[in-house]
Amino acid sequence: MNSKHLFERDYSQDSWRWSKIFETIKDHKVSYDYDEKLEKIQEEIIETKDVALAYFFACDFKYKTYRMQKIVLESGVAKYAFAFAENITPCDTKALQQVVINSNNLKYICKFACCIAGADRKKIESLIIKADVAKYAHLMLKHSEVANFKKIKAVILKSKRPKYLFELAKHIKDVNEIKRIETLIIKSKSYLYIRLFAQKIKSANVKRLEKAVLASGNVKEIKKFARAVKSARMKNFSVMF
Repeated sequence: MNSKHLFERDYSQDSWRWSKIFETIKDHKVSYDYDEKLEKIQEEIIETKDVALAYFFACDFKYKTYRMQKIVLESGVAKYAFAFAENITPCDTKALQQVVINSNNLKYICKFACCIAGADRKKIESLIIKADVAKYAHLMLKHSEVANFKKIKAVILKSKRPKYLFELAKHIKDVNEIKRIETLIIKSKSYLYIRLFAQKIKSANVKRLEKAVLASGNVKEIKKFARAVKSARMKNFSVMF
């Protein structure tokens, strides 16, 4: 049994359910009625239209997968349309993508673009931009080629979320834009990302970031910054605590 989904929150319950069925089949591979057993279980899956079992059956047995794909397509369930496209070959990537898009489930719409080779990334990117959710704009930027960087960037900037601002900065070379992101991170008072910005972003203004941490009066954060960032002033200051 393919156990990759056993500990994934979205799939684990169905995966355990499938494991019980799988155990009744696996020991019969050399028996003369093996195909009959597969056929019988597949017919039961088709009759019940159980999308989870359809996916797991196709994943483990690769037996008439087109029949299992039909159930996935008809179900409209985004997570299994994505999983089928990711793990079953051959499959109808275009049709599975449409199921995911029709679901309006941004998590799996974004994952489809980032993980599926035949995905229409340009189309999905436009949906992510329209949704205006920084988390998914960031994932598109991090894991997929984006056609409209300017609009993806605008979604992340608008959010003012330090985690995504920091990740955005990794994709920017313009010093003025880096300064803008730096300002937003300082205003967020997220000392973790102030510290990471000083550490990881080459054109960061370390003295300015250092000043923001010192101004906080937070001894714990001052020490963390002093240990992590090369700054003589901060290291000398930290000795006082």
